[in-house]
Amino acid sequence: MADRARGRPRRHSEYDRLVASLPKPMTKRPKYLNGIGVFRGGRGDTAWVKIRLPHGGIYRGRAYEPGSSLEIKLGSLSSWTWEQLEAKRSDLQGLADRDEALEDEPTVRFNSQAQEWLERARNRVKDYDSLELHVNRHLLGTFGPMPLSAITVNDVNRWAARQLKSLAPGTVKRQRNTLNAILNDALRSGHIDANPCRNADPIRGIVPRQRFLDGAELSNLLNAAGETADWLPDIILWCVHSGMRKGEVRALEWPDVQTLPDGRVLASIRTSKADQPRFVQCTPTMVEILDRQAGRRQEGNDHVFPVTKMTLRRKWEKARKQVGLEDVTMHDLRRTHSTQAAAAGVDLRTLADRIGHTDLTMLHRTYAAVVGSASEEAVSKIERVFGGMTAKATAKNPKSKATTK
Repeated sequence: MADRARGRPRRHSEYDRLVASLPKPMTKRPKYLNGIGVFRGGRGDTAWVKIRLPHGGIYRGRAYEPGSSLEIKLGSLSSWTWEQLEAKRSDLQGLADRDEALEDEPTVRFNSQAQEWLERARNRVKDYDSLELHVNRHLLGTFGPMPLSAITVNDVNRWAARQLKSLAPGTVKRQRNTLNAILNDALRSGHIDANPCRNADPIRGIVPRQRFLDGAELSNLLNAAGETADWLPDIILWCVHSGMRKGEVRALEWPDVQTLPDGRVLASIRTSKADQPRFVQCTPTMVEILDRQAGRRQEGNDHVFPVTKMTLRRKWEKARKQVGLEDVTMHDLRRTHSTQAAAAGVDLRTLADRIGHTDLTMLHRTYAAVVGSASEEAVSKIERVFGGMTAKATAKNPKSKATTK
């Protein structure tokens, strides 16, 4: 026998007839009578109520427009009498008519969600400083006090339009990616039913950066770096030989460096931008760099390159300015690795695995499609390309060539 609410037969016979008329099982919405609804599923009947929202409202993280309807699931029909259902609906409709909160749970606002998300991201992502800047400087001013459920697609579009007045499209897109991540987190937590970033207008005008260094530029940069700091050429060489991101290089620690029985040396990247660990096989030049860095180890510091973020930035900017390469960023060293390796014949699948891309989309779009090579061949080719490029500069810089014991 189907579950049904209990009540006086005459007064509530119309509800009983409603229950009796239901198909089994139902596949769509509940069927309603006087705002009382019943849905018949595979495990029994559930009770619902439907109310009108003359002033709009917020329920379970979702915002409703004025004049819309709200359907609320109350649980198993057998747990309610018809009188209780009518009373419950009457209470909820009264709250809606008076524009009062429909539930006791506090409204979750963007600022609290964003700060909670940032705190969890602190030890999970490499470029935490950028995320913190996005949130505190570019997002909280607009979305901070807003209830999560009140943020609409139009709000996101208006914010992006304001940002684009003073910032480059690529910068605004990165900021919106942070907004999207926070709202996705709110979606998973049940605070909202949909992420408004999903249907926001695309940010146009983004031109993929194609800058990479040729042999002469790389040689000049290494010479200037050697005059700036003895360790800076090794970081530059490591970047162009490994293809690692700047944050990955700075985070690399000695326990992450492993030597296999066959003599190969691997650098383990535990957490990358794609949130996937990977191994980078070291070229002979990278092994030499490890030998030199072993002599620069600092007590209590396990980093392979024990240099602060600000020191690295200051020395890098000084070196690139000295040789007129102000337009070159450290990330361009990664692009140089990918471009020159692809040109030398390293196949894109092997290259994508090495630099930590989950698919070939970016590589196919940016670099020439070449085929044929596996990991061992890739290492020898990378060494040959960059070894030839940098031999002259290395010879001029004894500090980079010598190994500190």
